[in-house]
Amino acid sequence: MVASEGGKPLIWIKNNHVSLTDHYYEYLQSPAVAAVLCILIGPLLYSLAQQTFRRPRSPVKRKQDLYRLGLSKRSNLDEQSRPPSETSDARVKALFTYPIKSCRGIELAASEVGATGLKYDRLFTFAQLVSSPDESRQPRSRKQAVNHDWKHEWRFITQREFPRLALLRTELWVPSRKSQDPMKKRKKSSWAGNGGCVAVRFPLEPGFNPFGLRTETMTFRVPLMPSSEWARNRGYSRETMTIWKDQASAINVTNDIPPDTLEKLKSFLGVSNTLGLFRVDDRNRRAVTRSLPKDRPEESYSVGFGDAFPLHILSLASVRAIAKDLPDKSKDRGRLDAKRFRANIYLDGVPAYEEDEWKKVHIGRCIKRISDQRSFEETDGEYHVACRTARCTLPNVDQDSGVRDANEPYTALGKTRKVDKGAYPHPCLGMQMIPLFQQGLLRVGDEVKVVETGEHSYEKMFG
Repeated sequence: MVASEGGKPLIWIKNNHVSLTDHYYEYLQSPAVAAVLCILIGPLLYSLAQQTFRRPRSPVKRKQDLYRLGLSKRSNLDEQSRPPSETSDARVKALFTYPIKSCRGIELAASEVGATGLKYDRLFTFAQLVSSPDESRQPRSRKQAVNHDWKHEWRFITQREFPRLALLRTELWVPSRKSQDPMKKRKKSSWAGNGGCVAVRFPLEPGFNPFGLRTETMTFRVPLMPSSEWARNRGYSRETMTIWKDQASAINVTNDIPPDTLEKLKSFLGVSNTLGLFRVDDRNRRAVTRSLPKDRPEESYSVGFGDAFPLHILSLASVRAIAKDLPDKSKDRGRLDAKRFRANIYLDGVPAYEEDEWKKVHIGRCIKRISDQRSFEETDGEYHVACRTARCTLPNVDQDSGVRDANEPYTALGKTRKVDKGAYPHPCLGMQMIPLFQQGLLRVGDEVKVVETGEHSYEKMFG
């Protein structure tokens, strides 16, 4: 007997009628105890079920004549750390376009290519409004110094300052063939009537969020090719935005983001200044002024919100070589994710760093006008390999977690990849390219034909 009251046993050992387990089982069956457990545990179980079984709602209704562009399941980079067979040819392993600069990219099986790069690449960018003293207007006296004139300018932001941009997932929804029927009139207020849209998702966590069960997915959408009617109704404005040393003309499309969503986005990213979203001004793109093809002095080239050039190409073997150089204590040693380097074109079948010597390559197909004729011909897509890619600390950001490592892989790059005197003290990895045509197509699996090789010397952006 374990306990007694008034000479009567309350709990008997197992050999005498009632076991301790049976006692607690009977206790839990009590209506009062069951009610308390429901009150305490019920909401937790409900939240868990909601997060586990509820699939995020699509940001776009299918009936709006749109379809989602890009791979949605298996990635062509799933086995990127595994070297290809020694007999394999140089080929395109994966393609990525980044609709919003520094946000998560979209993997493609194929992509249209224009003079400014992959279609939809770096079409948008976030920027913050920065205030600083206007040095051109000095105060007349010490008393007036406190009322010094200030200048305000929009400056683009990237993962360099706000690593959680990596967690902003983007989706491309483009008009279907059905909606492109010339006999079908599209409403200018519809997504299809505005070239489709880019949908952006980000997770919102409240201050108290046990087990992550209260995480909410926020979503907003922006048209890809807004009509003049849409732009007028939404109050778009053309403004100047600073991107590196350029004063770029850009379209402020911030009004497409609901104000409460914009405030939550600022909090999520850690931006304290006014935050805005900008679209490339197609009539006033930034000029490419460095490392131009010398055999085409009469031609001009432009870029959207890419750092300086239309395309970035990188071999997976080069990434694997850097992964081996990481310190033993690094969790990424031997399996560094190539997506950290945010290339448009990833290659396989190329020895590590061999792309450093390329000057001109043929990849995929393009359409060119026949000289002195009005007809066109299909031919190999020709690209000018402009220069090496000078690296900053952005690849230190884990693209899955949005967390920036204090050292790697930038430190490892600094030890072995300071290979270009022009880029010094920055290390280099990957190459920048300029398409030498107006309309072309790239596919995963396309062969890379090296037409010309030679030395590169990086031309600094800042003198």
